[in-house]
Amino acid sequence: MPDTTPPTPDDLVEPFARTVRGYYDDLAAAALRHGLSTAQARALIALEEPLSMSALAGHLVCDASNATRLIARMQERGLVRREAAPRDRRSKVVTATEEGRALARRVRADMHAVHDALQALTPGERAALLPLLERLGTLLDR
Repeated sequence: MPDTTPPTPDDLVEPFARTVRGYYDDLAAAALRHGLSTAQARALIALEEPLSMSALAGHLVCDASNATRLIARMQERGLVRREAAPRDRRSKVVTATEEGRALARRVRADMHAVHDALQALTPGERAALLPLLERLGTLLDR
């Protein structure tokens, strides 16, 4: 008789961590194939809309000086623009250029392990997974 006890959060932590590791390993490999560091790829993906330097640093989980150096290298490649914030000229806002947005799309499309794993799920499994991932993401964004 199968165990019908619902999994505890502790039961879910390792499978979740394995999934996150798989995503980041695939992202790192795709980024490298496109001449980017993992942090640069993460920044480009995050820049679907303009972000302040402090928000970008928070997203990348690094200090502002690291984010500034990262963005400076990306700006040299023409992937991003850094401009004064409209309401606070002392703050900087980072925006992906069209070239940067196109590269982010190519990196995402080149994440074959993630795409293959998601494709291997049945349509019903994908339909069930989407709202759970969205809810989990919302809870983790707090």
